[in-house]
Amino acid sequence: MESLDPILERLITIKRPSRPLPLSTRLMWTALAALVYIVMTITPLWGIPRVQPSGPLYNIFYNPLVSTIFGTTYGTWAQLGIGPIVVAGIVLEILQFSGLLPFDLEDKKDRLRFSAFQKLLALIMAAGETAASIAMGAFGHLTPLQALAVFIQLIAATQIVILLDDMIAKGWGFGGSAINLVILLSVTRTFFVDLFSWNLPSVPGVNAADYPAMQLPLGFLPALAVAIYNTIHGAAPSIADLVFRQLPPPYGTSLPDIVSFAATLALAYVIVYIEQMHVNIPAAYTQYWGIRINIPLRFMYVSVIPIIFTAYSLILAEQIVAGFATLTGGISPALALLLTAMMPARILSPDYIVLHILLYAALATVFAWLWGQIGGIGPDEYAKNLVESGLHVPGFRQSEKIVARVLRRPINTLILLSGMIAGTLAALGDIFGVWGSGIGLILLVEIGLGYYMQILQEGLMEVYPGLRRVIGQ
Repeated sequence: MESLDPILERLITIKRPSRPLPLSTRLMWTALAALVYIVMTITPLWGIPRVQPSGPLYNIFYNPLVSTIFGTTYGTWAQLGIGPIVVAGIVLEILQFSGLLPFDLEDKKDRLRFSAFQKLLALIMAAGETAASIAMGAFGHLTPLQALAVFIQLIAATQIVILLDDMIAKGWGFGGSAINLVILLSVTRTFFVDLFSWNLPSVPGVNAADYPAMQLPLGFLPALAVAIYNTIHGAAPSIADLVFRQLPPPYGTSLPDIVSFAATLALAYVIVYIEQMHVNIPAAYTQYWGIRINIPLRFMYVSVIPIIFTAYSLILAEQIVAGFATLTGGISPALALLLTAMMPARILSPDYIVLHILLYAALATVFAWLWGQIGGIGPDEYAKNLVESGLHVPGFRQSEKIVARVLRRPINTLILLSGMIAGTLAALGDIFGVWGSGIGLILLVEIGLGYYMQILQEGLMEVYPGLRRVIGQ
């Protein structure tokens, strides 16, 4: 990889601040990063025709669920979102922990090379995705000049996102990464629309006059206000029409209603409760004889990565199956049911419910296990961190292999359980029509809790600076 140093050294980067910044300053820079990304989501790409997007790439990369996860907005500078950074990071993590890359992350220079290589790979992936989107007509018909303009704009947009991520990661901002910030903004935007939008719902091929649910505003609060007013004055649509706003087949579209509002609150509470659960592992300091502590392992040991993989895999599989059905000119009832079960929807059919939950739970469990083995979060890596911190499990020698053997059973169990529970909760969220989808709600709660706990910790450190020195020791 040293042969790439001339290229890696020329990548635009952000320098670390000369001294640690106070929490208020870091929050200010984080807010600025959020503002920059919000502006990107409303800045249209120059050169693309204003046509309805279509094509297989659009269906995969700009699916509403993928857009929520990766923060993409079609036809804007946020067209690619954080997708290139996330995919590049996951690919490099897998390759590194599989021993296929020559980086020694214990060495400072190699850590810098690894970080720079991730930025370079993200730019390469952005270029490839943009070129493929243009070639497959995701932007409609473009002249060579328009295609070049779109390509340059999206590469520049990806570079901006990389710099925002670099800025936050190097201590200017808060939260450790712009990835969490963009996901939080994306899911929050969906919640904001579902809660406050005054626009009337619009579904292609549906006459709003035929469905009372379509005659109320899209947002829950405006719809509730209109429904209460109509109920008081004996008009329609009333509160009864807001309880369950579901269009019948073949549309199947669900709109924000009382059921989805209650389901969102209930599932959010369940996720918060589970996120606070821990499994304690007894440990002791090697240097200080007799001092014992409990190391809390999160019950949801790994959840975000598996459900992201699950959602993306199901969307990709759905497009492949749909394409196959188009080529063959037909589809069997069993395959049609499987195709429907792959997509998040509020469908109260026993077949769909069972199959959707099984698909999500099984895939999330498989991806959780794979990520636990190659993502650097397994018992071997955890044992290494414990030993390097001067800790050991009481009753056992201070050896990485012995500690790893002790931790293998609880950690592997938590990996499997957390994947299965995350997949099941995500599927249940889809079935009950929670806002932002089940996966979006899990991401929102996890990232929000992470920010909340970090703000509390940073605030405590500023009030009591001595705690930082104690923890540092």
